[in-house]
Amino acid sequence: MSVTANLGKLEQKAATILAVALPLSLLIFTHRRELIPLYGSTPTSFLLDKIIFAAVILSSIHPFSIPPRWVLLATGIALTAAPNVTYYMAVWTARKKDPVWGPAVTHACSLGPIVFLLTTFVAEMNDLDSEPQSKGDKASTGRSPLSLRLIRGTMCHLISYTLSQRLWAGLPLLYTISDSQIYLAIAGAFYALYIASWPIQSVKRLPRKKKIQATSSLSAFQLKGFLLAAFAAFWWTAHPLFANPILPHPLKEVYTHPSYNLQILSAEQSVTGLIQVAEWLPPEADNGNDQEMHSARYLRADHSILGGVWTRDRVQVLDDDKPLQDSFGSPLGDSIYSTFIIQETVRLVNSTQVGKADKWKNALVIGLGIGTSATSLMRHDISTTIVEIDPAVYKAARTYFGLPDPGPGQVFLEDARAWVTEKQAKIEAGKQETLFDIVIHDCFSGGGVPKHIFTLQFWEQLKTLMAPEGVLVVNFAGILRSSSSRLVIHTLERSFKQCRAFHDVFDALPDEKYDTEFINMVIFCTQAESPLTFRTTKKSDWLGSPLRRHVFQNLLSREVNLTSIRDPTAGDGYILTDKTNPLGTLQAEQGSHHWSVMRQVLGDVHWETY
Repeated sequence: MSVTANLGKLEQKAATILAVALPLSLLIFTHRRELIPLYGSTPTSFLLDKIIFAAVILSSIHPFSIPPRWVLLATGIALTAAPNVTYYMAVWTARKKDPVWGPAVTHACSLGPIVFLLTTFVAEMNDLDSEPQSKGDKASTGRSPLSLRLIRGTMCHLISYTLSQRLWAGLPLLYTISDSQIYLAIAGAFYALYIASWPIQSVKRLPRKKKIQATSSLSAFQLKGFLLAAFAAFWWTAHPLFANPILPHPLKEVYTHPSYNLQILSAEQSVTGLIQVAEWLPPEADNGNDQEMHSARYLRADHSILGGVWTRDRVQVLDDDKPLQDSFGSPLGDSIYSTFIIQETVRLVNSTQVGKADKWKNALVIGLGIGTSATSLMRHDISTTIVEIDPAVYKAARTYFGLPDPGPGQVFLEDARAWVTEKQAKIEAGKQETLFDIVIHDCFSGGGVPKHIFTLQFWEQLKTLMAPEGVLVVNFAGILRSSSSRLVIHTLERSFKQCRAFHDVFDALPDEKYDTEFINMVIFCTQAESPLTFRTTKKSDWLGSPLRRHVFQNLLSREVNLTSIRDPTAGDGYILTDKTNPLGTLQAEQGSHHWSVMRQVLGDVHWETY
């Protein structure tokens, strides 16, 4: 065989690998996207790559030679079943409350067969040596050597897994295409390939009847075309029957659960994942148990709660104050989390010149959530700039949680690091920019944080945007006496002259719980020389909120003992930098713990309805 022919064969095999790897990467992305709202990012990803690789190995080492035509059919069937197998298997395993083996079983049962079948096309390609070398030779019917099959399968795995992480997530087009649509569209393509591979024979004619023989050959081609057209019409009509019960994104109208007191007000795929607003309705009948949680609206990002408020008969206000309202005029009550209220106590700081005079002018909020802190600052006439990476989060806060319009030029829907870097460059170039008296930094979601905005370099950049005695407020969730918490504290204290921290637990927090409880810690830091102190609260601080009154009056009793968290011998080993930043990995290790906490906050039906 000539060198040119060999190169042609190699190009053909490379094209086959890419032709398999591209749809496989989309299917891995789709599978992961379907599971994250049920399991969260870290538990979903923990064993995913290992299970995919195991399926690839099995496709290479199994002792059977499977005809490609039947692989096409089997792949179509597996993809048809995938939407419901993935969803219901994840629902069933999640109710077993195991965030490690639950996703693993789901991967193995739903994605595993698809990976096995698709990589079979690559592993079973006839290699060059099995082709006939001359007219007298016979083509080998044996399989390629095991080593070659393993190499091909591994290459396909590496390409597909890399593309699944880097290619598809950045395509806004996929925000409006459901997981079921992706699975079933690719299933339809494999069914079509299977039909096209049918060995339909032409009617044999005598050689002299060349015209008739040509007509018969064309008729066979037309028959396949007719079958493909008929199948396309059938599949277009029938494929919705195989879709899973996941709601359409974006949600076109309010969805009311048929058997549970739950409404989904909005849901859409966006930059950071699935962003959903849900309302826990009051029970239809009074069962005498008013302690049962209900009448609450919350903002969900995948398997995490970004915040929520009480609604309906659970809206409470002090005296004759009017409650906050959403964009539809519905009254909203207190936050269901006190963490955001603790962030607001930055207004009580009285150890700076601005704080003593109570003349806070400009605030920056990085990470919006439902906008509790930002709303409070604006209601106290503090000009507030918002930096939020996800447009869907900002839209939800404005529509369903009463966030006022911050005004023109006050909202930036982009990555905070890029925004701060741009502002820093303008200031250093001598341009007049607003300096912030208050910065609230709340970027925790789904068991992890964007680690690039927790480094020493970021805090140094941020300080250039702050007034000389400005106060930084950082929300960080995790186990207090953990490496991740220690890293955050040490890095902040390296950048700022002093810090204090407070927790959001209503009861006392004994020292032994610093090692076990997953807790929100709100850290206050400043460059001011005077020790950081807080004034006594007054009625105008509360904005008619019973929760604000309680939290503000009891703030000092919630102080976290930072000495118990620090490691005085650590030195630079506990400083987060752009070059050395294990925060993402450390937070991922707590991802399973966070998943378990979220399953205690809301029942299974809440997580299964999206």
